[in-house]
Amino acid sequence: MILLISVDNDTMIDEICSWLSYQNKEFVRLNENQHITKVFFDLTNNIFKIFINDTEYDLKDFKSVFYRNGGIYYNVVKEEIDKNLIEFYNSEFKSITEFICYYLKINGANIFGNLFTKEVNKLEVLFLAKSLGLKIADTYILSQVKDFKKIDTSKEYITKAVSEMKPIFIENELYLNYTHEINLDEIQDKKENIIPSLIQEKINRTYEIRVFFFKKKIWAIATFDFSENIDIRNIKDSDKKYLPCELPIEIQRKIYKMSKILDLKCGTID
Repeated sequence: MILLISVDNDTMIDEICSWLSYQNKEFVRLNENQHITKVFFDLTNNIFKIFINDTEYDLKDFKSVFYRNGGIYYNVVKEEIDKNLIEFYNSEFKSITEFICYYLKINGANIFGNLFTKEVNKLEVLFLAKSLGLKIADTYILSQVKDFKKIDTSKEYITKAVSEMKPIFIENELYLNYTHEINLDEIQDKKENIIPSLIQEKINRTYEIRVFFFKKKIWAIATFDFSENIDIRNIKDSDKKYLPCELPIEIQRKIYKMSKILDLKCGTID
């Protein structure tokens, strides 16, 4: 049986579920609306069972686990919980989740993704990619505007989050921190300090390649953008065209080596 862990509105996992159903594969999905309602662990007799929406599953029956995002969710106590107990409850659930992952691993399940390492560090990945001989754009972390004078101001630059995109809600309005181009003429004379920010050379692309790797297999697709938007995530699908492509063998080897060092069995690279 296959265990899928994701968020509720993950369309990619929706597609995977449809394919598994077509292949008549047994699987179960965990997300915010499909969560663990009960657990029964008997360490004396090595019995480890979970109940997902009241359906019983034996942990030893899960032979493959695919974690994409989200987490493992549990039924919360219906009665009102004292706020001082919430942190304790969360730590209890975290310990249960850690054991589930541990048991699945030692029981030989093929695990893709890491529930407790949900994000790779962008700076670590860039540093590693460069050390492996992959080309990266000129990249800086600056916390003072005046430090722009220390980089080549004849180039164009963009800024993006050092971590991952985080939704920000202010007065019921949603804000997303997409990649933005920097106008150096507007900021060079400013003296304010800023939060340490990622500044990167702008690459004027003809197309953007996204790579998906799974173990030692690599698939790549080129995305052509006709909107001239800086961040391809902020573009309507109608303004994009896709074309499968094949990466040079040497690039594939470097990607595989990088994924091995990062201990990733699957993932995507732009």
